[in-house]
Amino acid sequence: MLQKSVLFIFIFFSLTINSQNLQEILNITLDRPNGTARFESMAGAFGALGGDLSAININPASSSVFNDNEYSISLGTDKKSNKSIFFNNSKEMSNNKFSVNQGGGVWLLKNFGGGNINKISFGINAQTNNSFSNSFEVIGRNKANSIDKFFINNSLGFNSSDLSVGNNESIAGVYKYLGENFGYSAQQAFLAYQAYLINYDKDSNSFYSLANYSEGVDQKYISESKGVNTKYNINFAIQYKENYYFGLNINTHEIYINNYIRHQESNFAINSAITGITFENNLVTQGEGVSIQLGGIAKFNSFRLGLSYQSPTWYNLWDETYQYLETKSIDKDGVNYQDKIDPRIINSYPKYKLTTPSSITTSVAVVIGKLGLLSLDIVSRDYSKIKAKPNRDFLNTNKKIENQLTNTIDIRLGSEIKLKRLSLRAGYGKMGSPYEGSISLNNNSKIIDDSKLYSFGMGYDFGEILINFSYKMLESNRNHQLFDSGLTDFAKINANNSVSTLSAVFKF
Repeated sequence: MLQKSVLFIFIFFSLTINSQNLQEILNITLDRPNGTARFESMAGAFGALGGDLSAININPASSSVFNDNEYSISLGTDKKSNKSIFFNNSKEMSNNKFSVNQGGGVWLLKNFGGGNINKISFGINAQTNNSFSNSFEVIGRNKANSIDKFFINNSLGFNSSDLSVGNNESIAGVYKYLGENFGYSAQQAFLAYQAYLINYDKDSNSFYSLANYSEGVDQKYISESKGVNTKYNINFAIQYKENYYFGLNINTHEIYINNYIRHQESNFAINSAITGITFENNLVTQGEGVSIQLGGIAKFNSFRLGLSYQSPTWYNLWDETYQYLETKSIDKDGVNYQDKIDPRIINSYPKYKLTTPSSITTSVAVVIGKLGLLSLDIVSRDYSKIKAKPNRDFLNTNKKIENQLTNTIDIRLGSEIKLKRLSLRAGYGKMGSPYEGSISLNNNSKIIDDSKLYSFGMGYDFGEILINFSYKMLESNRNHQLFDSGLTDFAKINANNSVSTLSAVFKF
């Protein structure tokens, strides 16, 4: 099927057999937590405060600040609205999701003997670390690039016999063989050749496209994703003397992402043999991870200081893909054809490891008696430390991570006013772009711009039960690259993510 020369080329260049690119790997590492309503309404600025179950996820010393045993559960609605701009064409799309965002409890051991340990606390908390439910649509007329370039780039190093189906072979069988032995690129080239999108020139020993878009081509790109990254905290903390708190988290992570892409092209040039293209790609990523957190809080009269460390998360991940390619064409006699290449094969890729960056959170807060409080968190995280392994499979991706990503500074501000049993809250956050400032596009915007968060909420204390509500809005702009090769045009995405959360807190 494949000639030995091609085999040697693949071994020599050690081509990747995975399907992840930089955008997808970065998406896994970003933290966008949805927690308790009190936590959400104050923009998550709890590193020096504690006393909230979601605060444990920021600073593990938080559990020893509690005065009572406590359970809480948080329900939320998550709405994401996206407006895309592509070659002066705009398109809006939104989706909603209802979910349980948080649940957990803290148990205290008070008056712990006559020593310096005044309190010991144990906590368990689970909450959404990132929700991947999202959808957007891109439409526009591209006068320079088509998806044919994506398939042409993936065909380098092959000839027609490498991508042919023999008498005793099938589309599904050859597609599966190529994926298992020569990886992602071989499968893309095979799909295009079998769908008559590309043809082989023996004189140049290379493939060429049968599509002509000299006058431009209409493109429609739809991305629909779902899934969640859930973080589980197992917490232990102590109160040392009256004013010092120390804690430890052992965290486990579960991740599931299902990303479906449908790309369509139409209205080619009049003399184009190809008249329509539909390409579908479904990527599923699953896995587990572990991490640890250390933290401390100190009280100085009305002031609070907090410091916490989040280790890298060490993930074990695996991917599955499902693909489909359909072309419409016309011959010189005006006869129309439709070729559907649907191998009905789920590609299961080898497991790989992903290490996310560590972070340090520095916090300060001022408690104004029984009137309320102000709090500030500053989070430092270096995204250039992301590492995917084995390195031979992610060589190019790891180089892009080192060269294009950078350290970020996130700022979170929170406030609370207490009016007897009623509490009013508000918050603001700014999350820095993980991309270097020099990595910009023709419109002088980064691939991902800084994000801004606005939040507010309220709560009422019924005694042993507290009910809290919050609303937050996250505004972010990014430039989404359609494909990582060939059709590398960017669509600008203006995104708004609004989350409403209702929490019930039970003290005992």
